[in-house]
Amino acid sequence: MTKQELAKMLADRAGLDSVAQGGKVIDTVLESIKNELAVGGTVPLKGFGTFSTSDRKARTGRNPRTGQAIQIKAHRVAKFTPGSNLKKAANASPLSPDWLMLKDISSRVDELKGKIESKIKNPDQLGKEAKQYLDKAQAMYEDASDQIKKASDSSGKAWAEVKDGLDKAFIDLKDAWEKAKKHF
Repeated sequence: MTKQELAKMLADRAGLDSVAQGGKVIDTVLESIKNELAVGGTVPLKGFGTFSTSDRKARTGRNPRTGQAIQIKAHRVAKFTPGSNLKKAANASPLSPDWLMLKDISSRVDELKGKIESKIKNPDQLGKEAKQYLDKAQAMYEDASDQIKKASDSSGKAWAEVKDGLDKAFIDLKDAWEKAKKHF
């Protein structure tokens, strides 16, 4: 995720007027962290992690090109220690409960699509049963669309792949829904 993408997401979620405002918020937060670290302080963000500094002693190192010994001066370095929530997120499986729920929605969408299309082939049987399928499909489509929105806001490659797959299923479902609607 780029800084621009992060600024856009921040602007959307926080209800800011523009992406530029989201960018200013990010710049302000980063500047504040940098200033605190410059004076040797720490910035703990509960559940996310802690920004801090660490002092490194002077030591002898090696020039990677020549292999020659060189003296490295003592210096301070910035350090980040991830929090437990961040560690869990980084190690989350693409088969997490949220992903499985979206996968279940996708299979139910496919099932309803098939039922709707079978009713379209026999227009005499449309009636109440097909209307019920269409109502279920519409409700499921809306619910799954909300789930996709939440998942895509979470970022990550796995969510993007799930979103792409479900978007395709929803397009197919919507086409089937439109075809069936013409028969009412």
